[in-house]
Amino acid sequence: MNQITKKKHRRSRPFRMSFLVGALFCAFLTTTERAFSEIPLIAVDLAWVAPSVLLASEDFDSVTSPAAPPGLSSPTQVISSAVQPTPTQRPRPTPRPRATVNPTPTPILTPVLPTGVFSLTGYGRQIKGLSNPDVDGISIRDKWWHLEPSEGVYDWSTLDAYVAQITPTGKKILIRIGTMGGRPSLGGNTPDWVMDAVGANTISYYDSGHTLKTIPLFWNQTFLDKKKAMIAAVGARYSGNPLVKVATASFANRHSEDWSMLDSTRIDGIPPAGSSEVSRMLAAGYTHAKMVDAGTQIMDAAMAAWPNQVIYLAIGRIDRPLEQDPDSVARDVRDATRSRWGANRLVIGKEIISNVMPFPPPDPTGAWALFYNSRPAIAGQNLAACYGSCRMNGDNCNGLTYDQILRGTVDHFVSYGGKWLEIYADDVTNLPGAIHYAHGLIGH
Repeated sequence: MNQITKKKHRRSRPFRMSFLVGALFCAFLTTTERAFSEIPLIAVDLAWVAPSVLLASEDFDSVTSPAAPPGLSSPTQVISSAVQPTPTQRPRPTPRPRATVNPTPTPILTPVLPTGVFSLTGYGRQIKGLSNPDVDGISIRDKWWHLEPSEGVYDWSTLDAYVAQITPTGKKILIRIGTMGGRPSLGGNTPDWVMDAVGANTISYYDSGHTLKTIPLFWNQTFLDKKKAMIAAVGARYSGNPLVKVATASFANRHSEDWSMLDSTRIDGIPPAGSSEVSRMLAAGYTHAKMVDAGTQIMDAAMAAWPNQVIYLAIGRIDRPLEQDPDSVARDVRDATRSRWGANRLVIGKEIISNVMPFPPPDPTGAWALFYNSRPAIAGQNLAACYGSCRMNGDNCNGLTYDQILRGTVDHFVSYGGKWLEIYADDVTNLPGAIHYAHGLIGH
């Protein structure tokens, strides 16, 4: 019995060895195939390496786009190629994370409030102050219709070129997208496809040049949804750039990113006969709740899109009979946003800073009280350029030089504790002494 058993075992050993060798060979082939299939694609984001480009045009049709590096069709083209090496007998490689074009930015808990002088760049204009050490930041702008000519299709050429110019200087960046004013053919910022989408949910008014404008109702949900999608797209592209410190947002603005409401009771000849801005707003369904909801939707969208930045909101008033308390909409949106996102994430601003604004403390019932009471997270933009005009001094220079008017404006702004002030590029170029003065005071 023992002899039979020993013979059986000796005969089975070659069979078992062949089986084991075959199994190991199959496992090796499977492991090798899987190892090479998991080597990630190589993706290179070229958005921040576009060459410097000077934007010398005053209209968007002739704005120069950044030149692409040799062999590429655009400055933000993404190159992807799969690595396919010849399989060899080597250990399985450790998978590496895939690179993405627009990674989700890692939010920081409390973005630092930027300070100092920001050179305000006009739409499509050249940046001024890049080499000036007294200029702390640059405000850049684009128009919604130019940025998103058709729904979901974006032209980043203007903003990318600006960012490429600013990046070597290390200066802070503020991004503003003009959204209001109706159709581009009438000088507005709103894309035609947005106007088509909102349909009859619009309201009309005459602008300061007596041009009839038609804009979406501020609270129309179609308009809000398309605007929020644009905000998300811009944030996805630039919020990861550490130089971008501020993004603006607005919701109560008829022709610019500054607060401007349709609250006149004057009969203006726009149908229906005998109507005014106020009567048409009420007929369209205006309520306090709708305005506050529109504001909080836009602020929430901006906060989510720009987790590493502060959001700047220019505020103003809404007069009777639309609102019994003219500051109530701005205050309620401010309080709701700060409660949700933090006291310093929302920066309250005024874009009528001048040499005739009151020194604090302002009249508690006046237009400057809410701005003053929103400290410390407040900032501003000058009403106009000082150089070549007396508008910043109440349309009368009263013997003051342009330099003196700008210095006086800075004194008024600093007395409120403002963190940064956007000063027009013409002043940055032509009033260097006042800019040096501003740099030494603002935000300190």
